Amino acid sequence: MDKKKIFLVIGFIVLVLGLGLALYWVFFKPTIPITPTDNFNAGNLPGIGNGNIPIVNENINAPDQGLPWQQYIKDKVSDVASGGLTKVSEVSENEVRGLTSSPGGLQYYDDNEQKFYRITDSGTVEELSSQLFYQVEDVTWAGSGDKAILEYPDGSNILYNFKNGQQVTLPKELEDFSFDASDSQIAAKWMGSSEEDNWVVASNDDGSGMYLIQPLGDQAHNTFVSFSPDNQVAVMHRKYVDAQRQEVYPIGLHGETFKAFTVAGAGFEYDWSPEGNSLVYSVYNETSNYNPNLWVTNGSSSELGDIKVSLNISTWPDKCAFVGEDIMYCAVPQGLPRGAGLYPEIADRYPDNFYYINLNSGSKNLIASPVGESGSYTAHNLFVSNDQSTLYFTDQNGNLQSIKLK
Repeated sequence: MDKKKIFLVIGFIVLVLGLGLALYWVFFKPTIPITPTDNFNAGNLPGIGNGNIPIVNENINAPDQGLPWQQYIKDKVSDVASGGLTKVSEVSENEVRGLTSSPGGLQYYDDNEQKFYRITDSGTVEELSSQLFYQVEDVTWAGSGDKAILEYPDGSNILYNFKNGQQVTLPKELEDFSFDASDSQIAAKWMGSSEEDNWVVASNDDGSGMYLIQPLGDQAHNTFVSFSPDNQVAVMHRKYVDAQRQEVYPIGLHGETFKAFTVAGAGFEYDWSPEGNSLVYSVYNETSNYNPNLWVTNGSSSELGDIKVSLNISTWPDKCAFVGEDIMYCAVPQGLPRGAGLYPEIADRYPDNFYYINLNSGSKNLIASPVGESGSYTAHNLFVSNDQSTLYFTDQNGNLQSIKLK
């Protein structure tokens, strides 16, 4: 073997060892706990603590009691969220989609029944319509809950009005819809046959009067269509500044650009408070062990991103629910491994605790560690009933569950 081949072999071995070390550094390096603080200062809200509970295991006996672990857990479970193990009640044994809160109650699509239902504040489940809707893949609701855009596996889109039963077909090229505050206009991504044809567009809710807002090109994955409650911002676009920062560009309905702001991390995702006073977002960076960290900033378009405060909570906005402007409930995964921000699906392997968060005072309280017949839960799509007595969520299988808050 000549010297050139020897050097190539040695170089290959060094490369493999280097990649192995890099993978270890991102995914297996021990995490560094964040020390809680009792001081509420900008950028440093009180720490959340770990709040971990044991995962149900029927083969383990409860300490010093000789009871089966399942019985031990059952005896400790509260019917109402009070800071510990809390009973979970199954609302639907079928997979649900398009879960949303409306003035009339909680609304969703039942994947098995192929119908839309509403849960009133009294807990009554009623049909929104007697019509069957076959294989609905995604649902975007108007704020009133009276109409929705239904997306199907073949790319078909329809606007359906549950009040009068009327429906309108929308172009197949449209996806990622959002209704404005009046429920009369929509924005969406137009995905054409080439990157040059990809745009963010707006139109009346029936698809008429369509016009272009912003070219997308190959940046659809970095562009989010979501109207702000004040109707000023229709789109958010994220762009890397460097490995540890992203620049966020708010864009108006007619393409106007508002002041951009920088976030300390990658993977920017967000949600508005109901009236738009706050914007809650998550990013990950080296300091957070590449796990998501929630932040809150001013949500008004003129002051968006001016003051940013870390909530020191390792979760994503889509695992949280607002109650008014200042209160949030969040599902927080227990013991996320280093690097979960890069691969959010990892969180489905870890059970959640539920926290009550006051954005105004900065206080955070563990309210529930949900447990049920199948053990612990990973929660998505959190919503609180209008009377604030019940917290609803979908589990890792898409089934609708609930816990009592009072």
